[in-house]
Parts: sequence; structure tokens; C-alpha cells
Amino acid sequence: MFSHPEKRLYALLKYLLILVAVVFASSLSMVVLWISSAATATGDTPSAAISLTNHVNTGVLAPNQHRWFRIIPPDFDALTNFEQNLLLVTNPAITSPEITLQVFEQAQLSQLGQDTLPSSPYGAGQWTDSIGTQPAGVLWMGAIDSSQTYYVRIANTSTNSIDYWLLTRQPQANDSEQLQSNGDNSILSLNPEAGREPHLALDLPAGRNHGRLAAGTARWYKFTQNDPSQWSHFQDLSFTLFYTPSDGNRANVNFQLYTAREVEAWQRGASRLNNFGAGMLISRDSDPNTGERLWRGNILRDETYYMVIENGLDVEIDYWLYDQDIIHPLLGEDGIALN
Repeated sequence: MFSHPEKRLYALLKYLLILVAVVFASSLSMVVLWISSAATATGDTPSAAISLTNHVNTGVLAPNQHRWFRIIPPDFDALTNFEQNLLLVTNPAITSPEITLQVFEQAQLSQLGQDTLPSSPYGAGQWTDSIGTQPAGVLWMGAIDSSQTYYVRIANTSTNSIDYWLLTRQPQANDSEQLQSNGDNSILSLNPEAGREPHLALDLPAGRNHGRLAAGTARWYKFTQNDPSQWSHFQDLSFTLFYTPSDGNRANVNFQLYTAREVEAWQRGASRLNNFGAGMLISRDSDPNTGERLWRGNILRDETYYMVIENGLDVEIDYWLYDQDIIHPLLGEDGIALN
């Protein structure tokens, strides 16, 4: 039998264990709730919509997956109506109703739940064949109001994953005859010295970047990453480089990644420039005329990094650099597939 002091000690220990168990259970519930609330990926709902940028918005849609984008029109003083063009291009190209593009006004969505859509969207894309330099795809053209916010929903209800490119044109006042093409983030018209050395590095825009490199030359870029859909300080990132012609020596074209500290040390006289990553030579597009390199890894949020693309061939190359893992690219000028 326990003595009186031992009974008190036993009771105290029992209460402490119960308290620890309650605190642990509460903490675990909070962690589960936090993880669950953070599980909604960017673009899954209107509230997590991706801001639509004035260049190629590209990605992958799995079967029965959708993605939301947000359009915030610019303010052209007193004018309120503008023309907005959207073109959704997919690979493989699908002309059936399984690939859709819909436009909604913010007021339409605010009256409904996250998983409910209005019966009639503000606008819906229609299939259009290739016209001139415009690739075939789902096209929507309409007027938008500068005082309103609009949402774009693209959806893949097919049984196959697709690569998509959502092309935009900068909204212009309706009385303007000039409509800017988004094209891609090309450096072809820049100063030829731009990007030749690390201190001349070009800022790497998001999306697809198309350029040309003379034989035996290199081009430097610098970039940072701050993806709000990734809560960790370590950011997942992928780069895919396509180039043509491969000239039978695909291994002679490459890209390498460096930390800013490594580049600065090298510029101060360090004997070697050590990369932390480089493109892996692969071939997934079944095109013998095209070379392909892929890198996947992690970088630190808001840190500056450098990339260099190197052409070791004896001929000039065209290259297309994506900041995603892209399997079926649309190459050529303005995203037109090469024949």
C-alpha cells in the first residue's frame, strides 16, 4: 500500500500525464488543421487564383483538374472598356468540349461557394484553327471593365494529362488600333552584349524564354524564387531547356546554376566557378533535331541565383527555356510548333 505522501505524488504524476496528453492532442489537432488549410494549391479556387501575366502562362493539367487565373485590368484614366484576348493552347491538341476556358465576373463568384459555378459565365472560349502566326486553340475575345476584376477558369475533363499555354494580349482601350502581342520573353532584340558575363546577367522572367546563341557563346541570367503556394523556405523549382539544331552533338549545349556568393567569389579572382546544379541530358519529345536538358531541385526563398546557357556547338542555336518541367513543348516563334 502507498503511504500518504506517495499517494499524493502518484496523484500529481497522474494529473501531469493527463495534462501532457491533452496538450499533445491539442497541438496535434492544430498541426493537422494548419496542414489541411495549407493544402489548397495555388489556382485551385477563385480565392487562390493566379494573377494572369502578360506573357505565356504555362503548366500541366492532370485529368479532371482545373486552374483559376485572375484578370485585373489596367487603369486607362477615364476610359472603362477594354478588349481582352485569351488563347488556350494544349499539347496534345484537343478540340472536344473536354478542354474549356470560361471567364467570370467577380460578382458572379462572390455569391456562390468555392465549388459552385454560375450557370452562365461572362464569356466562354471557342475552338479556333490556326490563323497566320496564331496557333490553334480555345480563343476568347471580349470587352472588360477597368473597375471590375475577372476570373478565368481552364479545365481538363479528359482522361489524359495535358501541357497548356494560356496566351494573353495586353488589354488596350477599344479605340486603340494597336494590340500588343504577348509573344514570349524573348531576348532576341536586346543588346548583343547583354548576358555575355555574370555582371551583365539578364533578369529571368517567368514562363518561356526564347533566344539565339552564336557558336561558342554563353548567356547569363539571374533570378529569385518566391512561390506563395510553397510555405517552406526551400522552394521546389524545375528548368527545361530545348534547343535546335542538336547537330548530332546534343551534349555540347548545357545550362548550369550558381549561387550569387559563388559568382561573386569567382569575379573577385577565385580559380574555379562551382555550380550547384546543371541540366541533365534527356530526350522525351521524340524529336531527333531537338536537344533537351532538365534540372529539378530546391533553392532558398528570395535568394539570388545565376544561370548560364552555353552553346558549345559550331553552329548558332535557337533555345527555349521553361521554368517548369515541360514534356511536350511548343517551339518556334510565338509558341508555334516546329514542323
